[in-house]
Amino acid sequence: MKTKSLFLVALMLLIGGTTMAQNYAFRVLTAKGNNTASNNAIRVGSKLNNSDVIVMEEGGYLGLLHNNGQTVELRTKGTYKVNELASNLKASAGSSLTARYANYVVSELTSSAEEASGDNRYKHMKKTGAVTRGLVKDITIIQRQKVHALGDKMEIEWFVYEGLDNLKKADVKEYRVVLTDLRNNELFSEITSNNTYTIDFNRPELKDHKVVKYRVELPSGENKYPSHEQVVKKEKEMKKDVREQLDQIGDDTALGYLIKAQYLEDKEYFAEAAMAYKMAISLAPEVETYKILYDSFTERVTMSEKSIIEYYESMKKNAATTNE
Repeated sequence: MKTKSLFLVALMLLIGGTTMAQNYAFRVLTAKGNNTASNNAIRVGSKLNNSDVIVMEEGGYLGLLHNNGQTVELRTKGTYKVNELASNLKASAGSSLTARYANYVVSELTSSAEEASGDNRYKHMKKTGAVTRGLVKDITIIQRQKVHALGDKMEIEWFVYEGLDNLKKADVKEYRVVLTDLRNNELFSEITSNNTYTIDFNRPELKDHKVVKYRVELPSGENKYPSHEQVVKKEKEMKKDVREQLDQIGDDTALGYLIKAQYLEDKEYFAEAAMAYKMAISLAPEVETYKILYDSFTERVTMSEKSIIEYYESMKKNAATTNE
């Protein structure tokens, strides 16, 4: 009975603490500059009350989450009354979803949020992604070997893994991206000087294909240093609910794309989550928060040159130790 009573007391305290924690107008998701609210410094995770007055400095930036799940971006120097910001918000169908994924941002960036809520979903997450690829090659693609594309476009990315052969990154000026059908019939190819490429299912060559394969190679010589063949499958109506939810989350601001990225990662659309992170960075390149979250994401899902090399070097070391 004593144990049960203690449990009930703890539960009541938890519920009471949760209710008290919601007695604020906005929570700060992202911040840049020495901005203040009623003379107090504003940091990621700060809570703003309706009575607060925000003072933004020149070059400052704030991404705010209202307690109803809607978001506000502030970019212009000036003074803002929190109650006026709140009164300008309109109801949104995806507010609860937005709030859920926006809170993941706070949990990841602030240790105090993690300790208070225990809602850091990455705390015990193992790295994923590398185990679903083939072995690395001279040209290594960072996406998984088989990817489901939610929309009409998907960005792919690759790097030159030096040390496997004689190929050096500095010597490579151009790449050829080759797309084929499942029978390896070439649909089209393009040469690029970048290490990224966007597959667009709206292209005439792809409009009748829901599944395509692709590889990246050097343009000089047939199949010179080819990457592994990868597969992209465009999702059908079975994922209509995911698309509808994604449209309801956030907006087309940097903060909105950050929240979309969190949602896409949670649904394991890692390639598209990366695109959303990059869009957030491009819309607010001066805000370090977006870059930190993107780097953390690529580390978790083994989708960066650094994380892939570390993963395979550790595999080689473990294999050598086992064979001794």
